[in-house]
Amino acid sequence: MKPPPKPPRETAPPIPDPFPLLSQVPVAEVRKRLVVPEINRPPRVHVPEATPLLIGFTRNWPQLLQCVASYITAGWPAEDIYVVENTGVMHANRDDRLTLQNPFYLNHTQLRILGVNVIETPTLMSFAQLQNFYSWTALERNWTEFFWSHQDVVAFSFEKEFRPHTDDKTIDNANYSLYSRAVAILRFLRQPGTPKWANHFFAYDHLTLVHRDAVLEIGGWDTHIPYYATDCDFYLRQKWQGYFQGSTQIGIIIDTSTVLDDFGALFRIPGIHATFQGDPGAEAIAGVNNLENDALHQKEFAEREAERKKLVDVDGETVENLVDVSYRMQAVKYIDGGSWRNLWQLRQGGGQGEPFYRDQEGFQIGLDTQIEVGRRVFSEKWGHRGCDIFDRTADDAWKLQRDWNIMTEGQGHEGPYW
Repeated sequence: MKPPPKPPRETAPPIPDPFPLLSQVPVAEVRKRLVVPEINRPPRVHVPEATPLLIGFTRNWPQLLQCVASYITAGWPAEDIYVVENTGVMHANRDDRLTLQNPFYLNHTQLRILGVNVIETPTLMSFAQLQNFYSWTALERNWTEFFWSHQDVVAFSFEKEFRPHTDDKTIDNANYSLYSRAVAILRFLRQPGTPKWANHFFAYDHLTLVHRDAVLEIGGWDTHIPYYATDCDFYLRQKWQGYFQGSTQIGIIIDTSTVLDDFGALFRIPGIHATFQGDPGAEAIAGVNNLENDALHQKEFAEREAERKKLVDVDGETVENLVDVSYRMQAVKYIDGGSWRNLWQLRQGGGQGEPFYRDQEGFQIGLDTQIEVGRRVFSEKWGHRGCDIFDRTADDAWKLQRDWNIMTEGQGHEGPYW
């Protein structure tokens, strides 16, 4: 007998248009107003190196658009940004058949207005499959290196930091943006005599530079481990193969779960303030709410904020406030010990009746099941539940007994990730 239905779900409010300028203003006017801050402008002549930045997308269009806008305003040439549409809806987004409330909606037209490229995957891929698709794309396009980023980040250049002069005419002396720093790292790693390298991390793998042939040599990502733990497996296999994996801070890359109310703030358009729904407020961050009896401090804080907002109306947002607000967005993501970390993936709840419609909660249940199965595969492969397998070698794969069977219970066999 068919079981009874589940209790009715709580309906989320519709998400608003996150970047009204792109949908409400003629294209020619949009391009006049969407100007990259002078300090971050890409070189007038493209650098000799190919610098593709791949950003994978499955769901939550506002999160992706915020990420793309932040990289553009941090100096990455828009024509070098490739959104990899991994939605599994084939050409439905390209043909404008999905709507904003559909979790898998992506607006090709708006990305073209920004000057950004879109690559469609032929079907919905897991994270590990998508990583292999990146290397396949690099192979097909003759990219020996490429960059990739998560879509739930906001990126900024160090705009207030001293910028050293350089004799390299392909990088403006006045410009030492996140992009220019990324190019400098690529050039350093290409020098003769540099140890063989696989990846270079800029905020762990929130932004990563990849050496394509290092991926190919070890056989790519293990697609039997589709999501979490697949990075542990992949990066350790490269380490065991003798590849160097470095790390450098080239900008401010912030992991977020929500979005600004209007992405025009990233482009410093006068009058557009950096705000977001659920913001605890600068007062809370500054500790003003704890100064219950200090009216003078509260008054001074309010006056400074009012003056700052007046300047935004004239000159646009400051990078300092954009960064502060983004860190508050990050703080919201990790409320209750990170239990809200991936809730950004469930914000859109519409799309019923549209092509390739998937029940959003059902999609998440399926994804969570694959994540758990992948962790089990990792554990069986390396004989350990967790990523702390530094005492192994690549030859140990599938050959070791389960250490959670042979270790005394309670001696800490659980690894750092689960």
